[in-house]
This record gives sequence, structure tokens and C-alpha cells, in this order.
Amino acid sequence: MTGKPKRILVTGGAGYVGSTFIRDALSEGYRVRCLDLLVNGGKSVVGFLNHPNFEFVQGDTRDRVTVEKCLEDVDFVVHLASIVGDKQCQAAPKSAYQINYTGTKIVAELSKKLKVKKFVFASTCSNYGISDPNTFATEESKLNPVSLYAETKIDCERFLKSISSDDFAAVSLRFGTAYGVSFRTRFDLQVNSFAFEAWTSKEIVVFAADTWRPFVHVADMSLILRQMLKTNSKDIGGEIFNSGATSQNYMKKEIVEMLVNLMPDLNTKYITNVNDRRDYRVSCEKLESLTGFQPSRTVEDGYRELLFSFRSGIITENDFETNNLEALTKFFGYNEKNLAK
Repeated sequence: MTGKPKRILVTGGAGYVGSTFIRDALSEGYRVRCLDLLVNGGKSVVGFLNHPNFEFVQGDTRDRVTVEKCLEDVDFVVHLASIVGDKQCQAAPKSAYQINYTGTKIVAELSKKLKVKKFVFASTCSNYGISDPNTFATEESKLNPVSLYAETKIDCERFLKSISSDDFAAVSLRFGTAYGVSFRTRFDLQVNSFAFEAWTSKEIVVFAADTWRPFVHVADMSLILRQMLKTNSKDIGGEIFNSGATSQNYMKKEIVEMLVNLMPDLNTKYITNVNDRRDYRVSCEKLESLTGFQPSRTVEDGYRELLFSFRSGIITENDFETNNLEALTKFFGYNEKNLAK
């Protein structure tokens, strides 16, 4: 990187994707300022605290004063701060809407005011909800959200498109279902959940085995985010990209088979009733054509690294207990009145 290193504000940087992105951005020479509420604690960023190009601010994206201070001398914003997931948003609906939509609106408006060049927003393929799995959903396909989480992301996409301009390139990335090991590994994600369940109980329960999802490794999410920072603003401003690889769409039963290949003695129990109605597969051709993105990891790779982490003790049941839905529900149970301003 030539000249003065660019500074990135990463909101939600202590999270699953953010901590991985920070590692990679620092290694590429960026200066990184992380703003995070620390709902799940700050252990994921401890290793960055003595890095000369890293700053940490504990705070809320809905606090205009804090956000404005964090945006001083910032070139790019990578906006990840969000209550992520359907069940998580159901557990704290007021906070979910306020953080996911209102917080995004505040950060984006102030970013534009303070001359930030690019605003990269993490959206979700959950926006497609229930679609015809015989066709690939594109960025132009009809949206059919079935959760508050997806609804907040769609609202954000529309707002960002409305304020994007030649001087303020706002782009929305509809990521597939994430997986893989991170500094704060999540266990509510399909691949990660299956791997943990298989390792601890030697059995997994599979609902709606024939439903489709696109999958993307957390390291590749970081790669896509960094590619967006390097892409010409005129090619991404106001745009939406399905973010992942078209080749990485799988039925749930297919990712189960991958795990069984690694754990031949695993018992699998299939349940026909559906507890999650989402069913979609997506085309990432728009992203692939623009950036040349190719996945560096596969679902099989993700399973291998997860199982290695469990086997070696790098990730333990204590990590699961501190990163599960109950922990989040407890936090917002105590804080919802104060946080939902």
C-alpha cells in the first residue's frame, strides 16, 4: 500500500466476521479503528490491542457523538454492527431494529457528511427467504423475507442505495450462510452447529434436509470485503452483490454427507417437519465477474478446521456457552430498555 495507509472504521469489529476482517486488513497495511458494543465480550480483539495501526472504541452505533468521533480521518467504513440471525432478532426485537436499521442509518449519514469514500454494508441472502430453488436468485430477484432480521437488512439496503453518490459509494453485500473458525466462532451457523453437535454427541438432528442455502467461509467474507475496498467506486456505488460463490450452493443433506465422510460413525437423524422455512440458492455471477472472486475454502475445509479445533482443545464447550443464543438473550434481557433508545 503506497502513501499514507487508509483508515477503515469497522463497526461490530469484535464479532465473528469483524475480527477476521481486522486481522486481514492490518496484515495488508490498513489502519483500523474498531467500534463495538461488546455484547459478546472483547476477547476476539485482545490480540490486536498492541498493534500500532489498531484502535478500539467501546460504543454504540446509535450514539451520534461516538460515531462522529470514530469517523474522524476515516477513508472507508465496513459496517458489520448488527444483531445477526433470525432467532437473535426474535430474542430482542426492539434492539434488533434499532441496532440493525437505525444504527446503520446513523453511521451512513455521518459517513457521507464526513466525506467517507466507501461504505461497505454486510447484508444477507436471507432476504430471499423462500424462493424457487430450481432457479438461482440474482440481485434482481423478488425478495421474500420471513424474519425481522431480513426485513431490517432490506430496509438498510434501500436506504443506502438512496444516499449513495459519486462521492459516497455505498454497497450492500448479501452474504451466504457463514461458516468456519474465527476469533469469535459462532455456533448458531449451520455448518458450525453440525460440527459441534457431531463432535460432542456423535449424533446430529437434521431438519428440512432438501432445502438449499449458499455457504461462504468467514475468511472469504473478509476477502470479499477487502476486494470491495479496492474496487473502483463507480462500479459498486449503490449496488447490491450476492456475496460468495455460485458453486457453493448446497442442500442441507449434502453438507451432512460431507460431515459423515469425515466422521463415518456419526449418527444422523432426519426430521421431516420444517422449523426454518427458508429455501433458496443464489447466483454470485455479478460479484465473480466484477472482482474475479473464487472461494479459498470449501465446506469440507470448514468441517476439518472445526473438528481439528475441537479435537485439539483450541475451541471448547466453554466457547460454545459464551457464544450461544442464551447468552445474547440474557444480555438484551438486562439491557433492552436502555439499548432500545
